[in-house]
Amino acid sequence: MSKSSDSKLLLSHVNNFDFLRLLFALLVLVTHSYPLSGLPEKDLLFQYSHGQASLSHLGVQGFLIISGFLITKSLIRSKSLSDYFYKRVLRVFPGLWFLLFVSVVICFFFSGKNILAYVMHYSTRDYVFYNAVLKTQYNIDGVFKENPYHSAVNGSLWSIPYEFFFYIVLSCCFFVRERTHILRWVFISLFIVLVVLFLTSLPKLSEFNLPFWQLQGSHLDELGAFFTAGAIWAVLPQPVIKARQLLAIMSALVLIISMGFTGYEYTQFIALPVLVISFGSLNTSIFSQLNRYGDFSYGIYLWGFFVQQTLMHLFHLGLIELMCTSIVITYIFGALSWHFIEKQALRFKAQIKPMGLDA
Repeated sequence: MSKSSDSKLLLSHVNNFDFLRLLFALLVLVTHSYPLSGLPEKDLLFQYSHGQASLSHLGVQGFLIISGFLITKSLIRSKSLSDYFYKRVLRVFPGLWFLLFVSVVICFFFSGKNILAYVMHYSTRDYVFYNAVLKTQYNIDGVFKENPYHSAVNGSLWSIPYEFFFYIVLSCCFFVRERTHILRWVFISLFIVLVVLFLTSLPKLSEFNLPFWQLQGSHLDELGAFFTAGAIWAVLPQPVIKARQLLAIMSALVLIISMGFTGYEYTQFIALPVLVISFGSLNTSIFSQLNRYGDFSYGIYLWGFFVQQTLMHLFHLGLIELMCTSIVITYIFGALSWHFIEKQALRFKAQIKPMGLDA
């Protein structure tokens, strides 16, 4: 295959990214099953890596890498800033708002309050309205208070404000989006700064919080590094298929070895993005066929924690029971969210021309 046709294939929807996102959503569900069933958060990867990594942490990192790659591609294709943000809003908010509406209705039955007391309580209001604008609120008074993990109605919501913040930061590159040589140096420089800060200043970073959203400095740094790593790959010339296959194998070996021994805190920033983008941009028929069914991963990520908390409240399940049951139910909810909410919202991208700053 020529480099030209190879590049077109990379930019098409025929790739492994949907499979990877479904996998990353599954990893998050598996790890969350431990604390939500009352066990220490020590999944199989945590044990294998001697505490260096966990499945959920790997899943979130993977999501950010893919997001950095695809959203940078989207920025480059956008005709205006309003076009760019319009697409981001349509992808993030409809599924989130639907989740908040449904979950707050369901939580009424678990709250022990009458309808007026429940609706008027500040925690109910804050949970809906603050989460709707990406200022994470975890609790509704009285809900899931008897669960082993009673600190959150939906603990998965924490990462969405970080990702949207990265969308805003990335938009600063809009007016040089066609000058990829400039973008490369900007992204590479930012990536180096973020990784060095993370490896040398972590305690100080934890003390910093971004106003309003209260985004923690250490998370901004670490997740920002993975998002930026994906962005770097978006503006680099893409290797041919055989080279990407080799890169995927080599980076996977580096990660497995560093997890099994030591050094993953260093190798993760290079090897994980290489693995995710190299493998994700390939067209492996057994995985790429998932594209035809839609992208359920966002809905799965949104609903997983809440579904697991609900199952624990109703049935008090053990680890394996919770894990297996919640995976089936959450994937169904993810599919419903995609087909009836997210997919319908995305149709507005073609139907309505956004107004705003033109390029």
